[in-house]
Amino acid sequence: MAATSSLNTLDLNATGERIMLDYILDALKTANRAIYDIPQPFLPPHMNAQNLADFRLQKMNGGWVADIYFKNVPSGQPDAIGTRDAHPYKTRKEAFLAGAEMLCTLITGTPELPFTALGDQIIGAPS
Repeated sequence: MAATSSLNTLDLNATGERIMLDYILDALKTANRAIYDIPQPFLPPHMNAQNLADFRLQKMNGGWVADIYFKNVPSGQPDAIGTRDAHPYKTRKEAFLAGAEMLCTLITGTPELPFTALGDQIIGAPS
């Protein structure tokens, strides 16, 4: 993660997906947002904060989608959740923000993001 002055920034054009997941998790910790499992009755039990494995942005159907991957997946169970493939976002940034909201909801119970987007830069609180 690149630092600019005292703010933590993330360049969406030059960042790998694992770095994006770590950035979101670090931003939640820096913002003193509780990181714990919120029961998600619509998700299988293995899809929880302790099993987070990856956060990916992918080009699909003329746009961008975001997917959150999990580890320790039981045989025959899905290993990811994400934005709708049939209705991709126009930009990588829009997909990142939608995926980040899903991740924040999974971890904190609210989609509130712990950072701000300016252009293709994501700016978080100082660590």
